[in-house]
Amino acid sequence: MTKLISVNPAENSYIVSLYNNPSPCLLNTSYDKDWPAFSAVVSSFVKLCTEMDPWSLLQSFDLYTTYLNDLSIAFNNSKYGWLLTGVLKSTIEIVTQWALQLDTQMFFKESGAKYRLNYIASVILKMFNNIRINSNDRESIMLYLGNKLCFIYWKLDNPLLCRNIFSNMNNTSLKLADFPMNEQLKYRYYLARYYFIKYELMESFELLKWCLLRTHGKNQRLVLELFIPISLVIGKTPNFAAFKKYDFINMYEEMSRSIQPGDLATFRSLVAKYHHYLKSKSLLLLMNKMEILIYRNLIKNCWKILGRQTTLPYNLVPIPKDIYFKENLFVTLIDSNLIKGKLTNRSVVLSKNDPFPRVFDIYMKRFKTKHNQWM
Repeated sequence: MTKLISVNPAENSYIVSLYNNPSPCLLNTSYDKDWPAFSAVVSSFVKLCTEMDPWSLLQSFDLYTTYLNDLSIAFNNSKYGWLLTGVLKSTIEIVTQWALQLDTQMFFKESGAKYRLNYIASVILKMFNNIRINSNDRESIMLYLGNKLCFIYWKLDNPLLCRNIFSNMNNTSLKLADFPMNEQLKYRYYLARYYFIKYELMESFELLKWCLLRTHGKNQRLVLELFIPISLVIGKTPNFAAFKKYDFINMYEEMSRSIQPGDLATFRSLVAKYHHYLKSKSLLLLMNKMEILIYRNLIKNCWKILGRQTTLPYNLVPIPKDIYFKENLFVTLIDSNLIKGKLTNRSVVLSKNDPFPRVFDIYMKRFKTKHNQWM
């Protein structure tokens, strides 16, 4: 059935045949009594084949979206809907890419509205919600639909809408391990990106680590582009040598060499040097969060040079700021548990027991990962 009503001409020769030999007819199927929506799918497919303009995707696009909508309605049938799983996936893939293409072409004329992509999202969301409410044999496609919605929401520059997808998936009786590995990877990757934009970095780190161990090639690059900067912020130094084939690794290795000794000037110069790349990956704000770690490392190195004394006066810390900035900095570091100690008169009295605990361990205690039961 998937090939018979597929909208891909490469796998369905009937498209060309119907286009070259259009003939009006009354369509009936063996499912008419129990599944009347399927007749509408077949009629919609025939109309698409006979009325489309092979030279203009823009003129034909409404026919494809109508067909997708009819497919979604027929798919909601609890008894027979699962039969359309294959053709539904292939149609969503093709139509989504065309929607992206046309919205890009019409971006300025339509003031960046992205009407087509929004419509595709609304159709997919209806199917997703229907499966969520009416559990049956169609659950096998639920994760695929959720991942596709996440993909579209990011393209629409509205990734916070993914929250509903993650929440609904977590509330199902399904198990993530029961789905294909490629869908599991996509889901965890989108969830990691979602946590990243909310700056829940420990959650994002754990999810990306899981993905990194199971990916290679292009997908591995996508994971590393987030995993490495997040690792640096939370106090983990990646094994840069293992990923030298990627062009951005040298940049982060340079940054790591400035973070460890607390060299803020060098770090800022590197951020300025690679500003275009960092901005394109939405990482500039994350770089700002790196500075608190750099200050902490600078203070730790001063403490070591001064003989690990328990009292560290503000004026011995080489930060070119006034006394009030230094005091606020120490307050922040102590409140964040990145330094163990207490403030006295223009100095900090450090704990005798591990005054500079491992940053990663502190973050692990402070930001315990959430329990996603279905994962």
